[in-house]
Amino acid sequence: MNSPYLGVDEPRVVAVVVSYNRKELLAKTLDGIATGSLLPDVAVVVDNASTDGSAGFVRDAELPYPVDLLELSKNLGGAGGFTAGIERAVIKHAADLVWVMDDDTEPQEESLRALVNAWLDYSPAPERRPSLVASRVVWVDGRDHPMNSMRQRLGATAAQIRAAARVRAKPIRSASFVSAMMSGSAIRQAGLPLADYFIWNDDFEFTSRLARFGDAIQVPASRVIHHTAKFGSSDVDPGPRFYYDVRNKLWTFSRSRSLAGWEKFLYLGATIRMWIGAISRSGNRRVLLDGLARGLRDAARPPRPNREVFAGIYPISELPGEAGSVPQPLQQDQKPLQEGQPTGTLAAELPFTLLMPVYAGDSAERFRRAFDSSSWQQNMPPHEVVVVQDGPVDAELAVVLDGLAAGSRIPVKRIVLAENAGLTAALSIGLTHCSHDIAARADADDVSLPQRFERQLPLIAAGADLVGAGMQEVGDSESDLLALRTVAVGRTAIRRAAIMRNPINHPTAVFRISAAQRVGGYQHVPQAEDYWLWMRMLAAGANVENVNEPLVLYRVSAGSYERRGGPAVFRAELALQSRLFAAGYTSRFQYLRNIAVRGGYRFLPTACRRGAYRRLIAGAARPHA
Repeated sequence: MNSPYLGVDEPRVVAVVVSYNRKELLAKTLDGIATGSLLPDVAVVVDNASTDGSAGFVRDAELPYPVDLLELSKNLGGAGGFTAGIERAVIKHAADLVWVMDDDTEPQEESLRALVNAWLDYSPAPERRPSLVASRVVWVDGRDHPMNSMRQRLGATAAQIRAAARVRAKPIRSASFVSAMMSGSAIRQAGLPLADYFIWNDDFEFTSRLARFGDAIQVPASRVIHHTAKFGSSDVDPGPRFYYDVRNKLWTFSRSRSLAGWEKFLYLGATIRMWIGAISRSGNRRVLLDGLARGLRDAARPPRPNREVFAGIYPISELPGEAGSVPQPLQQDQKPLQEGQPTGTLAAELPFTLLMPVYAGDSAERFRRAFDSSSWQQNMPPHEVVVVQDGPVDAELAVVLDGLAAGSRIPVKRIVLAENAGLTAALSIGLTHCSHDIAARADADDVSLPQRFERQLPLIAAGADLVGAGMQEVGDSESDLLALRTVAVGRTAIRRAAIMRNPINHPTAVFRISAAQRVGGYQHVPQAEDYWLWMRMLAAGANVENVNEPLVLYRVSAGSYERRGGPAVFRAELALQSRLFAAGYTSRFQYLRNIAVRGGYRFLPTACRRGAYRRLIAGAARPHA
């Protein structure tokens, strides 16, 4: 079984098909999947309380892939069906990729293979691959279906356009649930669709949520047939269903943060024009006007949480990003640590992996020192070490790496990436090779003090999901003490600090891989992949602690403070703050304050930046034990 960490070459694909009273069309869908040159690992078929024998047909069908039939006792519409199916795919079946479609979708031979190949070939770094990959959708006569047309993403960067072109695709902003393949990691990060949408625009809200900060592409080589009764778009005299279009679009524009402000403005203008056109062309304007009035009225209340929609029907699990309609503040602590119960013996029995990335820019001498200090020199050493070599290295460093396993009393796994993929990719891939659920981070040029894991592991044994520590900044020499990085202690103080700054020093982190995986693991957020992960873990209710003493000697090179400033770093800061605000982790005031304070810091002269940092974040250096 493939790992859900997306560090594997062969991802685990789970298809999700939602059906309601269309047994004949459902048969075409399942047969279409069966004729593919690549089959899904399993297909989840959600029967939305059909009365035409669809569920029995699925149970009796002989297909070349496993089928997990989910029968709902009530028709919850396409939104409810896809919410349940996607949840089942990522929770029960540990999907790396989730391929969704209605029961009037007919896949072709290369539909799935083209999607998976494009996703894999998009980038060697797992976290840089698209959140969403969509098929080309045609009608029964081969014409592109206007109901599922996808234009090139407005505002797509040159890099996004080039990356899409390399896999013969185009960047898009959203897609319909007619053969859309979504990253399981992105789903774990963003949460589930909103079941209360019932029908219409649930796919738009959800896929645009996935694609707001992630890449999304359409792959023309992946072609599916959409068996609608008529050829046309959804705004051609929609009848009573117009109510859902109005209510759900207004929910998306007012309640969801799947769209940026400027996008909402443009989409709202286009939507109003579409509504006016639909009403003016309709042969029964009274029905549409009634739907407009009711939709405007009902959009005043927020969509119900998924657990309320599914109450008594299906035990839906809420994913960490569940609050897709109305972002919520960081959750309160859910699992208090049992103070006084953990003992050193319990912690010593807790197996954990040391994870160390290394690349060409690292010094062989400093890497050896970092490795030794974080492994056999620890009072409580790790049970294994995973070293990820991020691309080619020089001869001196290669010699050190070659000799690790032979010279270590602790088992060492060396993972070699053919090309430099970056820190986030190295960590994501490294996690897939960890034998234990607990991982301890260490950088290739820092030094862990002997008592580091002895101080951190008892907190993990007590129930913490993530434990950080203070750091001592040092220069070229370990005795050259520059500043002390203190940390907030206690979950309340940590959550308060997280609104303004990274609450956990990444080189000191010890965490449960399962807790990180539940929120999607490391994601590509320039210069803040750790901060973004910690914030998602906090929002999901993870227990986060700090040891407020320096347990790591953190090397500060001559250019460290120069690299913390300038326009490029400011842009990265702006992108991070936009993510935090869009996820609901910060308020508008906090968003603006952080941009002003943290963003302004990036334009200070280097000497002022160094002084400000050491006054506000770090304290005076002190000798370490």
